[in-house]
Amino acid sequence: MGTDWAPAALRDLAREDLGELARAHTRLAHALGHTHRAAAPEEEIDHDTALARWRDLDERLRSLLIVDLGNPHRVAVIGVNPLFPPEWRDAAWATLLPDELAEWSARWRHWYAETTAGGFRHYHDRLRTWETSRLLTETQADLLAAAQATEGRTNAWTRKPAFIEARRRVLALPPPPVVPAPGPPPRAAGDDRATPGQQGHQEAVTAHGALLGRAALEFSRTVPGAFKRRLPSLPVTEERRRDPWVEEFFGWLDPVVRAGRGLYLWI
Repeated sequence: MGTDWAPAALRDLAREDLGELARAHTRLAHALGHTHRAAAPEEEIDHDTALARWRDLDERLRSLLIVDLGNPHRVAVIGVNPLFPPEWRDAAWATLLPDELAEWSARWRHWYAETTAGGFRHYHDRLRTWETSRLLTETQADLLAAAQATEGRTNAWTRKPAFIEARRRVLALPPPPVVPAPGPPPRAAGDDRATPGQQGHQEAVTAHGALLGRAALEFSRTVPGAFKRRLPSLPVTEERRRDPWVEEFFGWLDPVVRAGRGLYLWI
């Protein structure tokens, strides 16, 4: 079962603690592993304790809301969608109260319209370069671990020159380029400008991706299946096309916002 949003109206009760209650509810959902937020949980907490706290908070939160569980929508439509800035994806994995939802709805719509019309190109280029650099770092670490795991082997294939040279190339790979995060999302098209070094970062990441890809290919050609590695699909430059799932979500969301309701994080 995935993590959903369910439309939620506020009950006519005293609600002075509702905002903090919703934020705590969200933090525990993340601690329980039900969200895709990139950040680590704010506190180390064992599963049983987190679950007990979440159940208590959930009961209190639900007592202040009228939740429509018969009409949910997957949070992933925003929460894992590369069209949106990473901090917005993280923020989506939350219970959103009516005022918050109205603001987010307008923000999501504006960003989607500008992006699919070809806007915010500089920001999206920085984002793609940053996300690619992180993926290359993870991939190289895994490839290096695989190469190191072969060092104690004495099988016949470990004595072949092709393997010895392929492993040497993996162990000699330079570290992936360090790329800065893309920065805050621009508010309007006129705010979208290239940053110093942006083109150089992009070229360095592209070159390293090619080097890493060749090293992974040659290494994988010389080792048994358990050690084989390949470069995952990397983000590519392309026109940002319309997303039918996002547009369907906006259609689902409109009556929720117009009715002055929020979204309950249902895990």
